[in-house]
Amino acid sequence: MELDYLKIKINGEYEFSYPKNESEMIFSVLKGKDYPLANVKIKSDSPIIIDIGSNVGASVVYFKKNYPFSSIYCFEPSSETYSILKKNVGCFENVKLHQLAVWNKEGEFKLNYGPEKRTGSFTLMEWDKDLGGEIVKTIKISSVIKNYKLKSIDLMKLDVEAVELDVLVDFFTTCPEVPIYNVFIEYHGI
Repeated sequence: MELDYLKIKINGEYEFSYPKNESEMIFSVLKGKDYPLANVKIKSDSPIIIDIGSNVGASVVYFKKNYPFSSIYCFEPSSETYSILKKNVGCFENVKLHQLAVWNKEGEFKLNYGPEKRTGSFTLMEWDKDLGGEIVKTIKISSVIKNYKLKSIDLMKLDVEAVELDVLVDFFTTCPEVPIYNVFIEYHGI
């Protein structure tokens, strides 16, 4: 994967790397086009954010810039993408990184690569044609909530390429007592 770099200014300046062929997606996230916060209601100075499908961390940078005292739980299953994510956001306080896919099943499954191996198109669903992939570990959102003893979620970002509904159904059937105050969903499906 060929990378490009830019300077990010949050608590100083550092280098943020991203796949060169995905710059349009990365800049859309960093500029707030994908997750507009104007109508988001955050009541806490230190909100709880769950970022499912963190990719290389553009959303984490964006949320940290807007909510510097937030605690962000990041989930990214792809080994190569996760290593970039870790480099890009591992320096932030209260960011917990997990090399896991969130789904409605726990175990080991194939993460299918997308066209041109674009990180934003990796999915647990099968493509019509095998484009390659890797075996990843999965976890249910209910396990995440239980493991961290979360009582509420201020913001959940869900970008899991065609299994968004699976994650939401699991959440609402197993954790109905845990409120989510704001949700961003990139939905792929019928």
